[in-house]
Amino acid sequence: MPIKRVSQMQNLKMSKAGGIYDHVDMDCWHGMIPDEDTAMLLKNSGDFLMRAVEHDRGYKITLSIRWGNQVVNCEIVPGVQGGYEFQGKHFCQAKDLIDSYQVTKRFLTANDTVVTLETPIRRQRWELQHKMIRLGKKIGNGSFGTVYKGTLTIGIEKSITVAVKELTEMTAEASNALWREARVMRMYDHPNVVKYYGVANDYTPYYLVMEFMSGGAVDEYLRRKGKKVAAKARAKILQEAAIGLEYLHRQKCLHRDIACRNLLIGENVKVADFGMTRHTKIYKIDPNKPLNLRWLAPEAYDKGIVNKATDVYAYGVTMYECYTVPYCIPYKEWDADEVYDKVVIGGYRLQPPEMMPQVLGDLMKECIGPEKNRPTFKEIVVVLMSYLDDKL
Repeated sequence: MPIKRVSQMQNLKMSKAGGIYDHVDMDCWHGMIPDEDTAMLLKNSGDFLMRAVEHDRGYKITLSIRWGNQVVNCEIVPGVQGGYEFQGKHFCQAKDLIDSYQVTKRFLTANDTVVTLETPIRRQRWELQHKMIRLGKKIGNGSFGTVYKGTLTIGIEKSITVAVKELTEMTAEASNALWREARVMRMYDHPNVVKYYGVANDYTPYYLVMEFMSGGAVDEYLRRKGKKVAAKARAKILQEAAIGLEYLHRQKCLHRDIACRNLLIGENVKVADFGMTRHTKIYKIDPNKPLNLRWLAPEAYDKGIVNKATDVYAYGVTMYECYTVPYCIPYKEWDADEVYDKVVIGGYRLQPPEMMPQVLGDLMKECIGPEKNRPTFKEIVVVLMSYLDDKL
């Protein structure tokens, strides 16, 4: 079911009769945050926060409390004239409501459980507000929305140029995918991984805010520049990508979507697009669902799992992309069925492009070769650094 946009009247904190709703100003207000993230934030019994929970009529204000091994939820009903109705009582302000239970340690009942409010959990740095973000020029399309160049304002004076993924396809699947990507991205901090700033979740559509990379995606860069990109420069792109991927693997992260389109260029190259990423060593997949066939290791179809070696295979295909002039996708002359028949069933493997140096061609063959013989990203980085050092 599509998630409905919060009405402008609610966004302005006013009831239809002119009363004031002040819950969005509370330090413990977290906007439209999912159950999974709520449970992660509420660590100890008595921890609590306020949030918006989707329902058929839009959203409802909810007080969520950790109690033992469960999170219980109580609905807070906005009054027609302003203020709030909660457990049979009226409160003029959200602060009054919280103080009435937290300060006095009054018991309240939630999901047939008697609890007390102990510690309010403040909004996290990654929980952004829409008013902090200004959208600019459209720069691309993501899997569930549009990507813009924008400005993120933090505090009074600090403004940062950012990339903003606007979740325009507001289905439950799209929302879950965005939050999953956000969960993964906030775990990582590395010079060769795109920096994550947070999610604006006061209302829909959500914004996923990340570092802006002025050079765009590597595939578009290679398509645009063609022969002007020297062999050494292409190796540098691959080296910096491999450094970022080696970091992700050390963090027990499978990227699962390595390709030139998901490498971005700024002052250096950074790994991007974590929509398919999983924080695990091995991940089960359904081979019958649509996959990135041209980059997916053939054994994944037989085993129904992906692992670090699967990422290395995709990197080998990315090496092929990086040295193909003019740029084109792998197996450009084949449709998806032909790729499956010839690569997965028939055992065909890409050959190094003419422009690729022999040492890198040998590395590419290892990456897309038998699973047990594939190098690690640590080993890949060593080969690329050695090649670049020899050419200096």
